[in-house]
Amino acid sequence: MRKPILWILVLLLCISMVAMFSLAGCKTTTTTATTAAATTAAAGKTFTIGLSNFSLGNSWRVQMVAEAQYAASQNPLVKQLIVTQADESAEKQISDIEDMITKKVDAILITAINPEALVPVVDKAMAAGIVVVDFDNGVNTTNITCHVKVDQQEFGKVQATWLVKAMKEKGDVIAFNGMKGTAISADRFAGAKSVLDQYSGIKIVQEVYADWDYAKAKKAMEDLLTAYSKIDGVWSQGGAMSQGVVESFMEKNLPIPPVTGEDGNGFLKLWKQIKDSGKYPGFDSIATSMPTWCSAKAMEVALDALTGKTVEKEITIPIPTITAATLDKYVKPDLPDSYWCNSALPADIVKTLFTK
Repeated sequence: MRKPILWILVLLLCISMVAMFSLAGCKTTTTTATTAAATTAAAGKTFTIGLSNFSLGNSWRVQMVAEAQYAASQNPLVKQLIVTQADESAEKQISDIEDMITKKVDAILITAINPEALVPVVDKAMAAGIVVVDFDNGVNTTNITCHVKVDQQEFGKVQATWLVKAMKEKGDVIAFNGMKGTAISADRFAGAKSVLDQYSGIKIVQEVYADWDYAKAKKAMEDLLTAYSKIDGVWSQGGAMSQGVVESFMEKNLPIPPVTGEDGNGFLKLWKQIKDSGKYPGFDSIATSMPTWCSAKAMEVALDALTGKTVEKEITIPIPTITAATLDKYVKPDLPDSYWCNSALPADIVKTLFTK
């Protein structure tokens, strides 16, 4: 996603969420779970939740925060949701969490910049009696209330298995990773590599760290098309990166090799456009999904722990896979590229936050 558009989206999101959450009666009790929460809240038990986000550097992270904010607005158990973002700095994220401990929040939700760097501050929060749940990018510790996980290695394996078949088990591959040092990027690539390495005819000729960013991936792919005369496949672990990769081939009027993707709407719209045009009949893809609502799931788990329910040490969220056969079910032509299609946000909220 292009940076100016991203920061406009962040601003609009914040304005929209503030306006939406201030509306009278915004917390509904239409489901059994919410009704039970209302009963607990009526008894005087409400909670302050902290969400420590390491970055707002791409649209997935912006939408992930929106999912948590919406979920909080709908749950009577949540007195306040405090959201921080660390500008991709481990030091700032540690400081953010220490501040939450000082404020005596009831629970902290963490998506970590580094799996090791946050271990001591998580220990400190746990020692203070605070419920701690990590999600998305985890912390390498067993001293935590719960890990809410997507099997990121399986994410990479599913993509790579499809790519091997699409490449007929031979050829040169470019690998596009996310942010260096993050657990999610490392795990996805480890999963993909465990599959690709099984085939002697397939070689990873270049690894790129493009931070899940459209512009960085597009620039890198343009340079690689100059450096390599033959690229037979691209393994990309992020939808915005995949979009930039595919557009680079198109702009040079080159055949597009098989490219893996994710459920970012920009990539899905481009894939549908190519599919419907018939101009590149040999192109196909697969899109795995990291649900933006994992933040809301982490909040749900934290509230379960706070209200005395049994919470498993690890909870795994399944990953849906989008193929050419199911593409039309997920793609949203009326929404911008920045939208992530596996969302739990209601349609009216999505329309408010993601206007073209």
